[in-house]
Amino acid sequence: MPVRVAVVLSAGGLRGAAHAGVLRQLVRHGIRIDAIVGVSAGAVVAAYYTAVGLDVEDLVWDAAVFRGRHLLLHSLNVRLAYRLERRLGPRCGVIPERLRQLEDARFDRLHHGVQRLGIVCHDVRSRSTRYFATGTDHGVPLSAAVRASASIPHLFPPIAVSGDGEPLELIDGGVSDALPLTFARGPAIGATHVIVSDCRWIGRVPVTDPTTVWIRPRMWTTGTLWAPARGLALAVRDGEAAVTPEALRRIHAWFEDGVPIAAAG
Repeated sequence: MPVRVAVVLSAGGLRGAAHAGVLRQLVRHGIRIDAIVGVSAGAVVAAYYTAVGLDVEDLVWDAAVFRGRHLLLHSLNVRLAYRLERRLGPRCGVIPERLRQLEDARFDRLHHGVQRLGIVCHDVRSRSTRYFATGTDHGVPLSAAVRASASIPHLFPPIAVSGDGEPLELIDGGVSDALPLTFARGPAIGATHVIVSDCRWIGRVPVTDPTTVWIRPRMWTTGTLWAPARGLALAVRDGEAAVTPEALRRIHAWFEDGVPIAAAG
């Protein structure tokens, strides 16, 4: 049976910086990633790695220089409809430049060998989860889907778009599906095996089947909306540490037991 591996990046606010550490370890150990699904903070990491084409070290650098105040100032800038862009933009860290790069990214133009990208949002009009992916984006631009998925309620306003001709008001996908495993295994993504990077506060690592590896970084210094003065570098290291030798052994075994999707054609 062909093996198609998807990495699922959870919601988690600033704790999502640990996703960069998880990805760093997977890439470092030669794990083939066929698809990435992201929600909220995970959508940001997924999109910039997969669609913008940043490499893992770029993501790690962004985390190291990022500060919580950058997010708050960007929120104020958005709420003011960028009327104070000249004053606020330079104080938002890497956010303005990364958003400019995101405008050129697309669901069907991916990097690093990844074949499919999935982004999860929540529609406040229908009070339902909305899923967007390579080949099934419903006419919603990737930049809008990512900005919406990371639009923390009350901090950012909804993103108004049209999906298949239907008006949508999209916000943080973590509101209704903070860990989209079903989406990753569904027809839009088609994963046979899933690596979960779970950066949420709540819950425990569940018992998983042989086709799932669940990685839960332990972060004591980073919260959903707060981080230490040194930025998010510690969260990245926590993500790296969570990718244990046992997890890597289990993942490598998938390709020994099955047929990698590239070899299967």
